[in-house]
Amino acid sequence: MSEIQTVNQDGIVILNLKGRVDATNSGQVHDKVMEEIKGGCNKMLINFSEVNYISSAGLRVLIFATKSFAKSSGSFAVCSLNENIMKIFEISGLVNLFAIHDDVETAVNSLNG
Repeated sequence: MSEIQTVNQDGIVILNLKGRVDATNSGQVHDKVMEEIKGGCNKMLINFSEVNYISSAGLRVLIFATKSFAKSSGSFAVCSLNENIMKIFEISGLVNLFAIHDDVETAVNSLNG
């Protein structure tokens, strides 16, 4: 992954990821999620619009984030999964674990709903 861009929109921390999320860089995503949680974030959206691959290491980070936000009564969602990444979520049986939205706008509305 070449970049994690953080945006705050309507009280939601949005992490815009770019490239691949795999064993070589999933630690960066984990660290960023932890940094935001420790900073008081209680609503987070991870935008996959520019991600072309996620490995099991990347999925573990998302599972960790979901559980962390659930423990703190926060909200966590993902959006803009391309067809291949959506298949990985489906094959892994994780589709029902995450709040998955088509785009940022829909996710923000849902998280603030």
